Amino acid sequence: MQMNRVPRFLACVGLAVFGMAARANAQEVPGVIGSIYPTQLVRGQGNVLHVALGRNNAVRSVEFTPADGITVTRTDSRDLNQGSVWWEFTVTVAPNATPGPRQLVIVQERGRTAPATVVIPDHLPAIANPQVVSAQANRPTVDVQFNASNPGGKFNETPYVWFLLSCGPQPEMGVVRGKVEGGMIRASIPNPRTLQDKAAAPSTGNHCELQLRATDDSNTDSNTASVTFDFK
Repeated sequence: MQMNRVPRFLACVGLAVFGMAARANAQEVPGVIGSIYPTQLVRGQGNVLHVALGRNNAVRSVEFTPADGITVTRTDSRDLNQGSVWWEFTVTVAPNATPGPRQLVIVQERGRTAPATVVIPDHLPAIANPQVVSAQANRPTVDVQFNASNPGGKFNETPYVWFLLSCGPQPEMGVVRGKVEGGMIRASIPNPRTLQDKAAAPSTGNHCELQLRATDDSNTDSNTASVTFDFK
């Protein structure tokens, strides 16, 4: 994939709290998708596409253009309060689907959103075996590591690591810079318990699920790897 992408959730050392960014867009700009995660759909497997939209405007259908090779098999949602709903669409992409950009439009009760772009990449960086190395309740970061390979491309020395950290109903979503060490990538995820800005803060329970992706030097994202952990 050839696409220059500026991370959508960047602020203060690569962090943005999902709630603030998604809610602001979902409330203030009707008909505009507040946020999308991930922005790529992997061929030959199911993908869960997370989309933030305004409340009181139910989703009727999801449209991709061109639509060949893409099937939406499930729709779920959860209300984040303060004006937005976190929709989750399970999207299956055929192994022979044509790589490249697709336009995404969400059809809601009160109209259609403006189109957003998602991409089917022509290769897939692979990450596996995610481990939480350190998760201390009073430390500013959650330190993680995972194996990484990329037969169709390469990672630079400090790849973007995208994360979705759920320690309750309101997740924390953002991106940080990782560090490549041999066949492994290490990264430090901001601890939601120690965030300075408490407005629209993510949930801070003890038991958490962490989803991770890594981006290679052609701006192609890996698969998603997940791990659960408990703060000490």
